[in-house]
Amino acid sequence: MGILYGWATKEYLFEHMTFNQIVMYLNEGIRFKYPKPQPTGGSLVGGSYDVVKERRDKLLKQYGYIGEE
Repeated sequence: MGILYGWATKEYLFEHMTFNQIVMYLNEGIRFKYPKPQPTGGSLVGGSYDVVKERRDKLLKQYGYIGEE
């Protein structure tokens, strides 16, 4: 906790906060420090199945199938 919040010493947490408050601050701090990556225009990471399938079908139509003569 001390890495995320400078005021969060062991003594302060045990004496002044409930367990639920500690978990809340921990979850919020981790979410702030390590945010989820936002999908960009050219990337399919995080895209739905339909979007990925549509892109794949488009590329297969444009460049052909492997082994096709």
